[in-house]
Amino acid sequence: MKKLHLGSGYKRYDGYLNCDNDPTTKPDLLFDLESDRYPLENSTVESVIAHHVFEHLGEGYIHCLKELYRVCANDALIDVRVPHPRSDAFLADPTHQRPVTPLGLSLFSKKYNRWCDENNYPASQLARRYDVDFEIVQWNYSFHDAYKHLLENKPPEKIQEYIDLYNNIVSEFYIKLKVIKDD
Repeated sequence: MKKLHLGSGYKRYDGYLNCDNDPTTKPDLLFDLESDRYPLENSTVESVIAHHVFEHLGEGYIHCLKELYRVCANDALIDVRVPHPRSDAFLADPTHQRPVTPLGLSLFSKKYNRWCDENNYPASQLARRYDVDFEIVQWNYSFHDAYKHLLENKPPEKIQEYIDLYNNIVSEFYIKLKVIKDD
């Protein structure tokens, strides 16, 4: 089984195939996440690192998720890190194309799609539409350094209130996805 590091740039992870579309970074695999067929066989990947990659994808975001689903084995884990969409780090970078959130990624879960149907919740049925299935097994966020001391002893509902009201409270989402295949 293989392990992938998507959008690796100059950062390397031992034991991972470092993938990028920039030949100057000398990746192990050179391809475009948004448009190329990934140079891997079906269901041969057990682990993926995608740190600060998904927010850079434009029209090819869906293509990337479909290709990841194709190459990942059942129960493969995808480690996603993205900037919070209400942080200056997200807003200031002109290469950021889209906000990526736990709720947005849950739309690619067939279990969540079924829950939406059963509860008449209006959400895009992206897992069904694109025949992929990614389940969020864990997610968390990190506070911006300037606010850590203000929030560290607050109850969860108060923290959520701050997050809802103010920009720059959260700097980054950490999301772990699991690939579900019923083959």
